[in-house]
Order: sequence, then structure tokens, then C-alpha cells
Amino acid sequence: MANKSRVQNRLAVLVVDHDADVVHQLLEGFTGQPVEPRVCPDPAEALLVLGRTCPDAVLLGPAVGKLDPIDFLTIVRADDPDVPIVVGAGPGSGDFAARAAEVGVSAVVPRPYRTRELLAFLGSLAPKTDTVEIRPMVIDLGRLRVDGAVPQFWLDGVLVPLPPMEFLMLRYFAERPGAVVSRNELVAALWADRPSAKSNTLNVHIMRLRKRLGDDDHNPTWIRVVRGLGYQFSVPPVGSRSPDVHPV
Repeated sequence: MANKSRVQNRLAVLVVDHDADVVHQLLEGFTGQPVEPRVCPDPAEALLVLGRTCPDAVLLGPAVGKLDPIDFLTIVRADDPDVPIVVGAGPGSGDFAARAAEVGVSAVVPRPYRTRELLAFLGSLAPKTDTVEIRPMVIDLGRLRVDGAVPQFWLDGVLVPLPPMEFLMLRYFAERPGAVVSRNELVAALWADRPSAKSNTLNVHIMRLRKRLGDDDHNPTWIRVVRGLGYQFSVPPVGSRSPDVHPV
């Protein structure tokens, strides 16, 4: 195969899959990550692309085309026994997964793909001379989407930038929707290097975050107080109001 031509600190992945919905979901999950995907729905075309670009890894689904995916796998393995190949197998694809495993694959993963786990595994396949840092995933809660790395969020499709501390607070809440988080837990999570952070500091940041979410600080619907326990975060429907709350 040709010499590798790749972007430093990014993982080049050849995706061989004919299912447009599965591929669309996968590419959405790759957004903002250090991954350079190249999609080929036909294994015959993918074989040509593989020889021309020499990707770091191949993600192979039960694609259809002029060349059977198992034949594609057999040809690739004969030419390059070391290229990492991950096979995606969904319900009813047991025979495909078994045949692929016989030919030789790096792993068989569930399909549709679990992007978080797949990204972590692909990151482990990076050449040892490079460092591929998989970034935190975007948290998608419907109306609210919180960026994985940049301090910002989208509310009803509108981009809202955030100061760093409020971004960390929002991500912490958004990773635990519906759970009650105590004040001590929040302080420990956000100010681990400053255990002496005062209660008023937390109050100020919660008030500011509520404001950025368009919440009512006196009758909030996003970050609600649970008396004696802490705070509960949820994504309210448009136009909803919360019942009266009391200080912790």
C-alpha cells in the first residue's frame, strides 16, 4: 500500500457502510473530534480508496455493492495484516460477524454504533508516535445541546457562549439530568483545587447560569432547588413554569 498521508494528531478512518442513516448518525458523533472520516458505501470503491489513502483504521459494516464485504476484508487482510479493522454488526448480523472474525478483525462492535465507545476504541488504535485526544462528546438533551470542549451551548438552535466556570457547571448538570446534586458535590466537582470556595460563589454562578438559560431565578424551571438536598437540573418544555421553590 502507499505511504500514509495523514493529518498529525488526527485519526483517518475509512467507513464502509451503505446505510445512510447509520452513517449520518456516526458522522454527527464524529463532529468536533480528531477524526477524519472517509465514507464509501461500496466495498469495491472502498478498496480503491484504501489503497490510495492508507487510513489508520477501517470501520466495516454489512455493506452491499459489487464486492462482498467479507471478500473486501479478505483482500485487505492479505495485503496488510496489520491495518486495524473494526466490524459493525447489528441484530441479525451474527453470520456476518462470525465470518468477519474468521478472516481476522481487530474488534466487532454493535451497530448502529455507540459513538462514545467507538471513539475511545479508535483512539486506542492511533499510531504510538501520535497522540490522538478524543474530546468529550456533545451532550444532547433535545432543546439543549452542550459542547464537549468549547465553552458554549445551543438552546433551541441558538448558540450561547459561556464563561469557563458556568460551562463546567452546565456540563456537570447536563450529565446528570433529573438527579439531585448537593451543594457539597458541586463545590467539590467545580472547585476541587479550592475546597474553601464559599457558598456565595456557588450561588452567584448558579444565578448567572440560570440567566443564560433564560430561567427565572425566583421561580426556576431549569435548575430547581430541592429543599435540604441540593439542586435538580432538567430541560423544561417551551413555556413551562416550575412550582415555587425554597432556599436549600
